[in-house]
Amino acid sequence: MTISGPWVLHYSWGCTDDYGRVTFAFNPDGTFSGGGFSGAWRQHDGTLLLRFADGPAQYGGTVTGSAGTGAMSSFDGSPGGCWYLVRQGPGGRPESVDSSAGQPADVAGRRLDSVGTAPGEPGSTGTAPGELDAAGNRI
Repeated sequence: MTISGPWVLHYSWGCTDDYGRVTFAFNPDGTFSGGGFSGAWRQHDGTLLLRFADGPAQYGGTVTGSAGTGAMSSFDGSPGGCWYLVRQGPGGRPESVDSSAGQPADVAGRRLDSVGTAPGEPGSTGTAPGELDAAGNRI
């Protein structure tokens, strides 16, 4: 089964109880986009790999039917995270990006500054957040 179509990706850096979410359109050509992010996806025997063009994050996991789950990392020494993916039903309204979940990085793995924007984005203060504990909480 291919994941082509609209899906909602829920992500939690540090695997906390708070999840951000982004709606992505997975295209048959192996690309995805949504919420201002884009990248490439590959699927083989139920294993899904996502690589963002907008940041260092890479996601890996399994997809069965209309749901998937897995882990992600930005490979920069910061805590990785957990994610789950749900197929968006027909006629469903697209969910908006939800960055209010207190995540230390955006879905693409770009570390957020003290005002919640990735460095270099409009409104960014250019400062990185504090260190995180093992649970992904800011210290």
